[in-house]
Amino acid sequence: MVLVDMVMSAKDSLLVYLSNSNRSNSEIAIVTTAVVAIGLLLRYPDRAIGSESRPELGKKSIKGWPLLGNLPELIRFGETPLEMMQKNFETFGDIYAMTIPIRGRLFFVNTPEMMEHILKTRFENYIKGDVFREVSSDILGRGIFVADQEQWRFHRKTASSIFTTKLFRQVVRGAFKASAIDLCDVLIKEGELRNKPVDLQQSFLKMTMDVFGKMTFGLDFQALKHEGPHEFGDAFDYCTTLIDERITNPFFRLTHWFIPGKNRRSREAIAVLDRYAAKAIEDRRNETEEEKANRAKDLLDHFINYATEDGTTLTPQDLRDVFVNFMVAGRDTTALTLSWQFYYILSQPRVLKNIMKEIQIVLNGSEDITYELLMNELPYLKSVMHETLRLAAIVPRNGKVAVDDDVLPDGTQVRKGDLVGFSTWCMGRNRRVWGEDAAIFVPERWLVDEEDENHEQNGDATHTKAKSTPMHGHGKSPFGKFRMENQFKFNSFNAGPRLCLGQTFATLEAMETTVILLLRLKLELAPGQELPTYRGAATLTMKNPFLVMVKSLHREEPGQGKTIAV
Repeated sequence: MVLVDMVMSAKDSLLVYLSNSNRSNSEIAIVTTAVVAIGLLLRYPDRAIGSESRPELGKKSIKGWPLLGNLPELIRFGETPLEMMQKNFETFGDIYAMTIPIRGRLFFVNTPEMMEHILKTRFENYIKGDVFREVSSDILGRGIFVADQEQWRFHRKTASSIFTTKLFRQVVRGAFKASAIDLCDVLIKEGELRNKPVDLQQSFLKMTMDVFGKMTFGLDFQALKHEGPHEFGDAFDYCTTLIDERITNPFFRLTHWFIPGKNRRSREAIAVLDRYAAKAIEDRRNETEEEKANRAKDLLDHFINYATEDGTTLTPQDLRDVFVNFMVAGRDTTALTLSWQFYYILSQPRVLKNIMKEIQIVLNGSEDITYELLMNELPYLKSVMHETLRLAAIVPRNGKVAVDDDVLPDGTQVRKGDLVGFSTWCMGRNRRVWGEDAAIFVPERWLVDEEDENHEQNGDATHTKAKSTPMHGHGKSPFGKFRMENQFKFNSFNAGPRLCLGQTFATLEAMETTVILLLRLKLELAPGQELPTYRGAATLTMKNPFLVMVKSLHREEPGQGKTIAV
């Protein structure tokens, strides 16, 4: 109150000063500016300029700086935004609000009930909105990650036709296994034969880029065989980091002009994405009928052949946006899941021992890996993957914009235009949701005993009544059954109508790659490296190289009693 009284007194003095007719225009301009500034400070003493006063929010609203609101805190935690969110949830509870210039008021929520309300119950009221389009449209265009309502439904319906059980069975026997074996060869060549550590994260990123690019767009990046950085991969990584920078900086259009080379580098990276997309589209349009007949129909086919009732087809720009958006989904998510998973596996001998025990019992020394085996017969490995995603959610934060006024499950009023954010990374560490051991890597939390009663699985899954029976020639896992959590509690694959189309695809690729690598290689963390941290990006990328030492294993060929090198 003392500060307010001082400001009011100063304002009255300035008004008296202005009333003197002998003042020059420059003096009046200066003093008028000061009066306006004081007026703004009085109106926005602890929140961002342009935001509404919301006294009914009480302690849920974090007080900020005059005019700037909570922007200084965002800047201070620029490299570690997830820690900022986690700190605020622990301090203020499972919902809090901040204000930021231009963006207005942002709510952050951290419970399954809130997630279900936003992502399902009131799905139509919470959209990606203009803010996300503003920061990403030059990179993602109008693709599925940016699209809302009818445009999103079109992308979703068109893409869903490619992710079938038939495809899954094919890729498990074919592309996934072949790429994992190729990865083993590369790791041996670059690691064991040269007696030096390899960056496992970069290797995974190259592998998934090759697989997804070839399977969905007919592009052979040959990234895995390419030593060192890859042009497309580097441009891709730069663009995901750029999106994250823009999300946390409402003045990015201005500030990037003052960073030497920033806008030029951005244009160059986007141009690389454009060029690869154009090549995929051009190659497909120039394909002969014989070439079409000799390959399976892929994702690009579905979009390039799409036509409305009046014959309108997608433009080259539309197809370019399809390419970039689905490469984000297919490359980064699986590669980064594998990276964090192998960190947890290699840093915890108990976990590695259990995985190897399960693989040896179930596969009995073979590499006869099928879709059914991965989905049903390796519960411990599946638990390790899901526990990884609980603590290292690859898309760690997300946000929506309210189309109309709404009331959240706890009674909090959200107004039209407010942003509502959430963090899967923070949810995974919420002790009120996951228990006191929420911050600890415990795969067993996903397992239930074979004799347990029927359990309800994730939204679209089934109830299991009978005991599972191992496939012919395979042993039975000693670790019970895998139980999927409610999708609003475990939302690493999103939830509700926008539940990830490629969830099963990513799960199969990650699990099969893990099995092949552990059967063929001995991997150890390279000594002397720091604990992995993430860098600011739209995905949870490890900030530093993830270095491992590699040795090839020898195993006994099944049924022949001799040892062979692999």
